[in-house]
Amino acid sequence: MTMTIKTIIQCRMTSRRFPGKILAPFLGKPVLAHVVERVKRTQFGSSIVLATSDDQADDPLAAYAKYLGLEVVRGSCDDVVGRFALTLNQHRCDAFFRVCGDSPLLLPFLFDKAASIYMKSSYDIVTNVFPRTFPAGMSIELIRTKTFLEIEKKVLDKEEKEHLTKYFYHHPEDFKIYNIGCAKPTNSDLKLAVDELKDLKRLEAWSLTVGKDYENLFPIQSSK
Repeated sequence: MTMTIKTIIQCRMTSRRFPGKILAPFLGKPVLAHVVERVKRTQFGSSIVLATSDDQADDPLAAYAKYLGLEVVRGSCDDVVGRFALTLNQHRCDAFFRVCGDSPLLLPFLFDKAASIYMKSSYDIVTNVFPRTFPAGMSIELIRTKTFLEIEKKVLDKEEKEHLTKYFYHHPEDFKIYNIGCAKPTNSDLKLAVDELKDLKRLEAWSLTVGKDYENLFPIQSSK
């Protein structure tokens, strides 16, 4: 039986610190276009869904996502867990990557590594943020759909509803978690996500300085 893995990009236009950042220009095109481009460079051929809110402010985002050829699901603005459950009920899959739309410098090979690990064992989540081993903006979270939907039915506090994988990390003893490590120590101050307006120029400068081979700066740690 073929295992189905999809990618769900989570984003909305009403960021508190940088409204509209997902459609802001980065190296000549919107941030979201870079995110989609990097997911499409993965080897497992995931279909991509944008999960955004049903707020009117996200109408332009939904329209642009459709222009890029993505499926779009719109749900609660603050209950992100509920929004993902809605998405998964419409787009069935065995597991899914949760991707933040503010990460234009994602590493495609990390997606492939996570998929390979997941398909060889019965993990509930394959990640690189427990503990964080790659810079912010290069986060990977591959989640078993069945496990996630079981969590969604439980009582979650406001923070856990807003931050999709918090429940996993708050209760690690209840789940089978695999964390991907980086073979080279990374600078804890290096942040490669777009959080504020000033991050656009900073990340553009960093990207142009290190060049297209920046992926080689973050080798995967060998499994023990």
